[in-house]
Amino acid sequence: MSMNRRDFLTKATALAAAGVLTPAMFPARAKAGAPAKDTAAQLTTYNWGNPSEAKAYGEAFERFRKIYPNVTVQDNIAPISSWSDYADKLVTQIAGGNPPDIINIAVEGLRLAVDKQLLMPLDELIAADPEAKALIEKIPRKLKDALTVDGKLYEIPNGGQTMVIHYNNRIFKEADIEPPKPDWTWDDFLVIAKKLTTGEGDKKIYGYGLPWFNFAIHPWYLTNGTYPVTADFKHSNLNDPKILEVAEFIHALVYEHGVSPDPIGLNVYDQFAAGRFAMVGAGRWPVTGWVANGFTDFDILPWPRKESAETVFGCGGWGISPQSKNPELAFQAIKQLISLETVTALMEIGQQIPIYEEAAKTESFLSAPKSAPVFFDALKTAKPVAAPAFFNALDRILGRTFDQIITEELTAEEALAAAHEELEAEIQRG
Repeated sequence: MSMNRRDFLTKATALAAAGVLTPAMFPARAKAGAPAKDTAAQLTTYNWGNPSEAKAYGEAFERFRKIYPNVTVQDNIAPISSWSDYADKLVTQIAGGNPPDIINIAVEGLRLAVDKQLLMPLDELIAADPEAKALIEKIPRKLKDALTVDGKLYEIPNGGQTMVIHYNNRIFKEADIEPPKPDWTWDDFLVIAKKLTTGEGDKKIYGYGLPWFNFAIHPWYLTNGTYPVTADFKHSNLNDPKILEVAEFIHALVYEHGVSPDPIGLNVYDQFAAGRFAMVGAGRWPVTGWVANGFTDFDILPWPRKESAETVFGCGGWGISPQSKNPELAFQAIKQLISLETVTALMEIGQQIPIYEEAAKTESFLSAPKSAPVFFDALKTAKPVAAPAFFNALDRILGRTFDQIITEELTAEEALAAAHEELEAEIQRG
């Protein structure tokens, strides 16, 4: 993705707090079925992406206009440096009486957006459109479930990310260590990380580089059979002893075992490419940059497991505003945005894991790393990043809590106990 997932957290759902929607502002509900080809209208989007992604979206809308020549699409891609800016602009646009028809938003903001009626359910539109239904049936169930609330699908996935272990082939070979099997464990991981931690000073190589943001810590929760929030997404689960186990394990990687350096402020992905880390946790997003800069001697593995083989995934999706005057047309445009052609184009830009397995079998996807299919396979069994309606509070509190643990300002037990109480209080305040 063009921006890391943690940047999204600060204010990605600030529009909810603005209270800019009321039921009286909604038009009539969508009528299932495609509009007539001679329909004249204008659609607008609320979108994000880099110039290459904008080009792919533009090509999708050109294909849409070949079907609906009298419909124009204004693709508003915000030139943003942070997700708070993205959210603020959407608030302003809605408050100014100019709501977009099509909205691109990540799973982190979905539940709060649904709570505030910023998105309409898409199920009836899908059911009435065999072509769309056939496309959506090919998308991994896990991605669709992540964008479903109370049995209703509010967004159609447009791409995903997950977390796997990237490892440096050269460092493994020089240490005479075979890459572990896919079912390796936390214990296996620690043994290997210790063996791969060598040298001193500027020749120091660490076994593992700790990515230091919420999404990157999630695989440790999930493989330990836990989750930061309760199953109904209504309460904190930070008092779960298994969360404490995760925090203590991560702390021990730095202080007890010495296989990871202090992660705060460290660009682990540059350090991995420079050969300073034998392993690092990431999705597909760093791969293109590494390859472009000449670093190709790496491969990937599923996340090591303890009680579960689940890792984490994140995804974005295309939704429709309940205020759209042309929801049926917006849906037809979304069909072009989720076409195999568009999905493949976005994948070839190099960051997204595609929503279709056929795209994940193309040469461009499989070119790097050697085990690239592991990315897509992970989407079939992973669990979405914990994204309750109180996501902003959750992410803020978790970020501070793990900083306190890794700096030893508080013990893991003290920090998590305080975090649980603080998060529950925030939930109660709404």
